[in-house]
Amino acid sequence: MDIVIESVKKLEVLLENSGCSDGGIQLDVDPDSVNCQYEKGACMTAEFGRKQGVFTTFDPIRACTKISFMFGATLDTPAVRGAAMAIVNVAAGFFCLVRTLHPCDRASHAACGADLAAKLAGKQAYIVGELHSLESVSGIHFTTDPSSAEVILIGGDGLISPEAGELISRYAQKARIICVGPSTAGAARLNELEHWCPYGQS
Repeated sequence: MDIVIESVKKLEVLLENSGCSDGGIQLDVDPDSVNCQYEKGACMTAEFGRKQGVFTTFDPIRACTKISFMFGATLDTPAVRGAAMAIVNVAAGFFCLVRTLHPCDRASHAACGADLAAKLAGKQAYIVGELHSLESVSGIHFTTDPSSAEVILIGGDGLISPEAGELISRYAQKARIICVGPSTAGAARLNELEHWCPYGQS
């Protein structure tokens, strides 16, 4: 399974006959955004219908496009996959499927870290991609072997990696899958995965 492709397919079904898939999407970069503490890179924004979603990436795209341009596309580079997830996020926000479209304020970082540490206390966790600063949180035990993990954590960069969908397919019945941060909000909702971003903003 490719979770990016699956998310786009599910969005396509959701928007079928609505006319919204031909609405314009503006992809840009917000240089003033404060990133989620677990993400690094540029804040790529996607605007649609006066809503804005984000995806944090080192390969941002600036373009005018349409939601429908994703449908049936190969989505085979990190830059394009990240743009697709930004579009999925804003579309999910526009249709009120998700509340979290933006990172929390820096003032909430400590509380978020403490809450996540409490949630994962004593558990073996495997990280897909990189979740910056999380590995320094005390009380969480990390493993490099997904087969031994009780929890699999997926951040934005992990979400667009080929590994993510394969791990979800293989371990969803064995381990708890948690998507972390605002970049993963839309895909988590469309694929019915647990999402962690308690202080994120709309």
